[in-house]
Amino acid sequence: MQLYKYQVQVADKLQSGQSVILQAPTGAGKTLAALWPFLEAWDRGNPDVFPRKCIYSVPMRVLANQFVQDTTALVRDKMVLAENPGITIQTGDRPEDPQFEQDLIFATIDQTLSSFLHLPYSLPRKLANLNAGAIVASYLVFDEFHLFDPDSTLPTALEMLRMLRGVAPFILMTATFSNYMLKTLGSWLDAAVIPANEEELKDLLNLPAEKSKRRYFHWLDQPMNAAAILERHQGHHRSLVVCNTVDRAQKIYRELVNHPERGDTEILLLHSRFLPYDRLAKEQRLLSRFGKNADRQSGSVIAVATQVIEVGLDISAEILHTELAPANAVLQRAGRCARYAGETGNVFVYPVENYLPYAPLKGSTARHAVIERTREWLANHPESEPVDFLLEQDWINAAHAEFDESLLQALQGGRSVHRKRMEAALAGRSNEAGELIRKISAVSVTISRRPDRWLSSPFSMPVFSLYPGTLYGAAKRWLEMDIPRPDGGLLLGKLVEDKATVEEEGEAVHYRWEPVTNTKALAGAPLVVVHPSLASYSTEEGLVLNKGGSYWDEDALLSPRKDRPASKGRRGWSVHYKAESYRQHIQLVYRAFNHLWPDLQRAADLLEKRAGWPAGTVRRAAVFAVLFHDVGKLRVDWQEWAAEWQKRINGGTVDFYAHTDYDREHHQQLERQMKRRPPHAVESAVAVSPLLAAVFGTHRPAIRAVFSAIARHHGAFSSNGTAFQLVEGAVEAVRQTLPLASSDLNLNAGQVNILTRGQPLRQREQDLLFVNGQ
Repeated sequence: MQLYKYQVQVADKLQSGQSVILQAPTGAGKTLAALWPFLEAWDRGNPDVFPRKCIYSVPMRVLANQFVQDTTALVRDKMVLAENPGITIQTGDRPEDPQFEQDLIFATIDQTLSSFLHLPYSLPRKLANLNAGAIVASYLVFDEFHLFDPDSTLPTALEMLRMLRGVAPFILMTATFSNYMLKTLGSWLDAAVIPANEEELKDLLNLPAEKSKRRYFHWLDQPMNAAAILERHQGHHRSLVVCNTVDRAQKIYRELVNHPERGDTEILLLHSRFLPYDRLAKEQRLLSRFGKNADRQSGSVIAVATQVIEVGLDISAEILHTELAPANAVLQRAGRCARYAGETGNVFVYPVENYLPYAPLKGSTARHAVIERTREWLANHPESEPVDFLLEQDWINAAHAEFDESLLQALQGGRSVHRKRMEAALAGRSNEAGELIRKISAVSVTISRRPDRWLSSPFSMPVFSLYPGTLYGAAKRWLEMDIPRPDGGLLLGKLVEDKATVEEEGEAVHYRWEPVTNTKALAGAPLVVVHPSLASYSTEEGLVLNKGGSYWDEDALLSPRKDRPASKGRRGWSVHYKAESYRQHIQLVYRAFNHLWPDLQRAADLLEKRAGWPAGTVRRAAVFAVLFHDVGKLRVDWQEWAAEWQKRINGGTVDFYAHTDYDREHHQQLERQMKRRPPHAVESAVAVSPLLAAVFGTHRPAIRAVFSAIARHHGAFSSNGTAFQLVEGAVEAVRQTLPLASSDLNLNAGQVNILTRGQPLRQREQDLLFVNGQ
């Protein structure tokens, strides 16, 4: 496959160990530029050169959906790889890889950041530390970086990359950043900026998609309306309409559908409030009518959309109508007009009553100023002069440079506070974390008459993502309405997770619905349920908040079907275990670890270099944790519990249990009948703490890391255990596993005699032994 010059530059920088900030025109192949070094290294099968896992983060779910399809087609049809990487997606509505297990994962930025911060949207609290390791050992791609929220997502992402500097290679990509922003971020993150100079910038004009297309911009004085759209559509086949809010897009769609001058023009609507399968169908329809391989010179189609169309979708129209927005947003939208070589297009920009969602109704004069400068540049630009990539950069600099400078100064000034909030999140103190991921974060909302029926797997419910302000406004109206409480259901409720710490494998997370009586109660809710008397859903318009009515068939979704595999949901996957002896279990875990280690070796070496640790420390620490993580299961009461469990289910027996037979679907009743399984994770760490000192001596960071890893391998924020007594024969059971790691740990059989019985940790011991987010 022939690469463009700038794509080769990107690959060379990344494969030589330097991270990259890339700015290139829309439609110029940024995605391939980001993925090529990963796929090339993958094909060569050398994890020492480049990570074997890539997490590709995007700001919108529609982007993740599109990239999965495009990348799968790229790998399958255009590249000849010895082995194809596994490609998957992890978003709120498609939680297909909640533990980041596949090779190439397309995720929304909130999934990536929340996983790194031990606040994963995709996993329960007890597994909150699970995904951070995947991020540390991955190649990180951040696409459409300009869309990250400057108050939350952007500073958190930047600080995460500072933490991972020299360990996880990354690339940040956009078509629309000011020069000041690019250069400053490059300096902060020690990343190469491409293009690096004026000459390289001009080279981008010679890309096939740039040198032969023409795009003209027109500023209009009247607000957007159906009549103006239809008038300018005459004589053309494809028009796009982009509105700033969903409500506005739904209104324009209705006006177009019902307009007497519409004729046989097909009207499409796409926004963020469609169910995944409906949105996917609409995206496919859009691609079939506006895509690169579509027949765009016959028929008549107008597509109405919101910001979901700004990025990712590879489509092109002759006419684009857009409401006024910041210059970077307008130019991203314009990237769907005259996108391909040889095309000519016209972009019409309309005034708006307010600048939502880009600037609030009150305050934020700096953000208002960006939009005003966008309008001024556009109004002063000659309509007869096409806007190429160089002029786009001039426009971006004129509209955004001043704001970017003040933003970066604010970020630098607030860096210390932001870092402390991130450390609080990493340590489990989420109440101190503040708004780290999305200040205007999307809240998950669903419709249900009887939500209690979903409590066993609430995250498998159909959900929508709403901005908090949108939800709070709707909730305020709903709470003021005089609607009687429906029988057996809630008018408005939020999901609450049982606060009891669940640390043993196999135990389910329990939930309940809590009525919402004021808008403040919605803050931080993982899921909000609305009765259909308040909101409705249709395949044509999506979620409608200002009227109740019909929605999807709940009974059909809740009824299992033979032709539909059971959904894992987001936090409700099935759990099965087979009885294993302690020795057998440690052997299996050690074998799995050694299978994974080659893909982790590179990150381990770089971590040691970054921390100044002796070579091999990370592997020794990991092997120690693998070898001794379940010593706490050799406590007397744990073994007694396991034997009683096996007896009640008529299961087999082993010398010392590490796992019992367990099937969540068939053993839930017994689980409720028996006393709770004794904990073992913190107890394991306490029991082997003398061995830790024997192996790592005075290397306190390594001791704390291993102690924390063992103590928290079932509960991400566990900090204290229970008193315990090891069973007779426990020392010999542990001694039998030592040959597995003789080359790594250099332990002799006699040293195992110092395994201890344990008491709950005092606060001073907790502070000394645990890693708490720093």
